[in-house]
Amino acid sequence: MLQLCVSQKINKTPFLFKSTGIKVYSFEEAIYHVFHNWRESVDDFLSDGMIKWVGEIGHSLLASKMKELRTKEPFSTRLLGFLGLVEYFHPTEISALTPNLEAWELRREWEKLKERADSLVNRGEPDKAITLYQRALKYEENPALLNNMGVAYLQTSAPNKAMRQLARAMSIDPKNLEIQLHYIEAAILSRNYEPAKKAIASAKAKAPELADIPFFEGLIAYQQKSYVEAITQMGRAIELDPSLPLYVYKLADVYIATRQFERAIETLQAASPKDAGFFAKEAELYASSGDIPAAIKSMEKAVEFSPAPNATLLANLASLHRQNYDLAQAEATIKQALETAADNEHVQLENARIKRGLGRTREYQAALGDVILNFKKKYREN
Repeated sequence: MLQLCVSQKINKTPFLFKSTGIKVYSFEEAIYHVFHNWRESVDDFLSDGMIKWVGEIGHSLLASKMKELRTKEPFSTRLLGFLGLVEYFHPTEISALTPNLEAWELRREWEKLKERADSLVNRGEPDKAITLYQRALKYEENPALLNNMGVAYLQTSAPNKAMRQLARAMSIDPKNLEIQLHYIEAAILSRNYEPAKKAIASAKAKAPELADIPFFEGLIAYQQKSYVEAITQMGRAIELDPSLPLYVYKLADVYIATRQFERAIETLQAASPKDAGFFAKEAELYASSGDIPAAIKSMEKAVEFSPAPNATLLANLASLHRQNYDLAQAEATIKQALETAADNEHVQLENARIKRGLGRTREYQAALGDVILNFKKKYREN
């Protein structure tokens, strides 16, 4: 038996799920997304923005029912009520979901927030994850939360903040080697070499053959421009564990710093797997050597190999097109990036640069205004 959609006309206005970056154009698409991504959709599926969108696309009755659902407890009642607003899922599908919801509700609030934040980190959105980690820490301060928040700060190029979180995690769980290694990385990247060396000595006593030890020693040498020592230590790390691409990537950076561009590219080829991260690094190396056309080809592969639309990769590709004086292609690419994540600071900044290159002063000023607004918002939140 055919089932009619509640949406009987084409809708051009999407709703954006902030946690996943996915846009939907119909109510059916919305509940399908929530059904398959319910943990990530917690803050979206009965939000003011979604209720407003549902009303705007012609479903005022559904919007009214959603407002009523927001008052219901517990969470499973709200979610199952939302999924049942239209006859889309078979009762057996809903029944299969119910035990997972009930089990999730029994877990402590900080665990739920951590799970959602971890998912965001794994999708390459550490900025959003940090907000959830901060909320989780209000319920309980534990080393797992602090460690993961520190890792998220590392991914947002905020090593000083990462170091503070990881130091707190180490004070609670001083025997945890993984936390200690993350702390060492944060200390090195924030150029706090003495605490980094002290922590390296402690880690070496626990695991003398750990590949991270020579890697970190090489990283310190690299930052202090002792390039021969850096190459030796990083080569040692690769020998101990050739499976980690990070070691190869950083060794390639050392060769770039010494202007051995061909050696850097040659070194990179030893890394595996040849995934989006590999091709993005390859593009970075080609760009450093001044070969922008080659960098564009590699970045296009990075975009292609990315498992989901990645706004940062698209913005980097747009930047390369701009550097190659192909502003039309740069504009087309940054448009894709904006459609994927309009609130991404890196995307907004590149959009402004492209508008300036095109000589569109008003659009450039508007785009730059978005960057400043986003910066102020982050500053207030922190």
